[in-house]
Amino acid sequence: MSGTHGKTKMRPTKESVLRPTGRKKNIQNDQTYYDANFSSMSSLDGISKQNYQDLYDKTPCLLRSTTADGKIFACNEFYAEKLGYQKNEVMGMSIFEHTAEKSIKSLRSEMERWKVTGKISNVEIWMKRKDGSTFPILLTGASLYDKNKKLIGRTSALVDLTEIHKARKMLDSHQGQIKKQIDELKKSNMLLVKTEQKYRDLYENSPDLLRTINLEGIVLDCNNSYCKYLGYAKKEVIGMSVFDFVATQSTDEYVKSFETWKDTGNVLNTKVWFKRKDNSEFLGLINATNLYDFDGKLVGSNTTIRDISDLHEIKKTLEDNEKKLKQRNEALTTAYDHLLETEQRYRTLYEKSPDLLRTIDLSGNIIDCNDAYCSHLGYSREEVIGKSLFVHVAEKSTRDLQDAIAQWDRTGFIENREIWLQKKDGDVFPTLLLSTNLYDTNGNLTGRIGALRDMSIIYNAKKEIEEHKTKRLSAIGELSARIAHDLRNPLSVVHNTLEIIQIQNPHFAKSNQEKFARIERAIKRMTHQIEEVMDYVVPHPLTLQNTSLLDILKSAVSNVKSVGTEIHLPQNDVTMMCDFEKLEIVFTNLLLNATQAMNNCGNIYLRIKEGVINDQNKIFATVEIEDTGPGIPKSLLPNIFDPLFTTRQIGTGLGLVSCKNIVEKHGGYIDIKTEVNKGTTFIINLPK
Repeated sequence: MSGTHGKTKMRPTKESVLRPTGRKKNIQNDQTYYDANFSSMSSLDGISKQNYQDLYDKTPCLLRSTTADGKIFACNEFYAEKLGYQKNEVMGMSIFEHTAEKSIKSLRSEMERWKVTGKISNVEIWMKRKDGSTFPILLTGASLYDKNKKLIGRTSALVDLTEIHKARKMLDSHQGQIKKQIDELKKSNMLLVKTEQKYRDLYENSPDLLRTINLEGIVLDCNNSYCKYLGYAKKEVIGMSVFDFVATQSTDEYVKSFETWKDTGNVLNTKVWFKRKDNSEFLGLINATNLYDFDGKLVGSNTTIRDISDLHEIKKTLEDNEKKLKQRNEALTTAYDHLLETEQRYRTLYEKSPDLLRTIDLSGNIIDCNDAYCSHLGYSREEVIGKSLFVHVAEKSTRDLQDAIAQWDRTGFIENREIWLQKKDGDVFPTLLLSTNLYDTNGNLTGRIGALRDMSIIYNAKKEIEEHKTKRLSAIGELSARIAHDLRNPLSVVHNTLEIIQIQNPHFAKSNQEKFARIERAIKRMTHQIEEVMDYVVPHPLTLQNTSLLDILKSAVSNVKSVGTEIHLPQNDVTMMCDFEKLEIVFTNLLLNATQAMNNCGNIYLRIKEGVINDQNKIFATVEIEDTGPGIPKSLLPNIFDPLFTTRQIGTGLGLVSCKNIVEKHGGYIDIKTEVNKGTTFIINLPK
């Protein structure tokens, strides 16, 4: 309760509260609603219906009583005045006439729930005044029942949230002052009283000690806190004198204060020592709101008692430490000034950075960005804020950004990830993404900040280098094709001649078997290298047919000598439209690479899978070829698909390039998972 006293006038009759004037009656039975609305007053020991009605009419929040279909049959003066009506104008109106358009749906939903459950939820609603202006309220209340316990209406308490909304805005715009305001709120020792479902709940559950007395000082009612704090049951308290609870040391002073109150009606911040049932004592601060009859005569009061025993020690401590607090305050002021200076420096660095900076929340929505980000993309800051970070990502980088965010979730940062952005005019450009997490003072993740460096110049230079490299490779390819073609015929002659010599001179062939075998291996090596070159420089179109991937794998395995290497075929199978011979080349090359990497000693595991990959809305058939070899060093991974790159003395450097080209012609792609000293897995993803 506040520290001021108020003067409350009671309404002379129930009809003046319940019946609207100047408006068509929509309520069939005023007496029924009156009895339901005020039947609870019989449980208020010692308090008359008039006093309760007085509380209803003068309570500092908006009160209204409505029928089950939302027609208003009673309200307090504060309700009518707040909405800009005369009280008689309100009677008979629908609650929806007082509800802002944006809250009508919410209110209807709440009404339907209430009709089913009989309970009124704490729901935020926007009200509409007579002049059309709106303001927010928190709606709560209690249901009304007739004598047969049938739900017939409700009494609602509407707490004005305007100041709370303003406070929220002030808090949002003055974050640096939040802690100071919290400290001031703590020192003020104020209690934030929440609006309960009805006045009785507020009275009963208040943390303050509340009691209602008459002019003789007899306790007519009290709340749970009062009973519990003093150690009595409520039935013991009702009917006792207020002097029964006053400690001896405060009796004389309290008698004078009580008499002064009856003469003047004033009770304001009066300190009194109270005694509990067990005779322990505490210092209380008394404030009262007076109750008056129809003629304005004082008949009693609602009294609030707050235990301030600890204030003596607190006051002493505050006085002893006043100097220290002043010094600390000066230190905090200095620190705050430094903080503002640091924040300004950071903001300047953020805004003026040549890199594209953006800050996102945990939902992936942009909450801040710098000028470079806006100017590069061609948007205003207002157009950027609130948008998903994927809005500005080029379609070809969507999957890359999804993978980057997954890495972000695992590690807390993204380092040097290439992402293509799309400008407002549709143009795209490459960037290099670096990101890290943002945390609050409690270490909780609140968002992420990302820096995107425009790589257009570097990309164009790289593109020129690639084009130059492509031209060189094309020239080398043409030369290689010519050489391979020129070598193929002589090599065939050598191979055929060798076979004829072995047939015509069996004894000579037998005595030189090792030499003949060495020549045959050399011929096969040269033939394989010539075929790799020809497959790379003279690509052939795909011949698609519905084919079993397991059959292709089995055929590829038969092409590989697996002495010392155990190859494990999958048990399942997937069929799809593909080129049998081309995929056989892919799988054969990868199996040969695996056996050579393991020096023909280890295991190769083949797996076939089917499903959606990375939310691409496509079904992929996936073939995994996993070996237990030495793995691929991280430094070599970026180059393994480059033409002519090889780590073997006898390799052409075209095997993996050909594999990549064949898979991409099928519309798929190859992924690699490798770990040094543990092995490598090639993952071939083919769309079905």
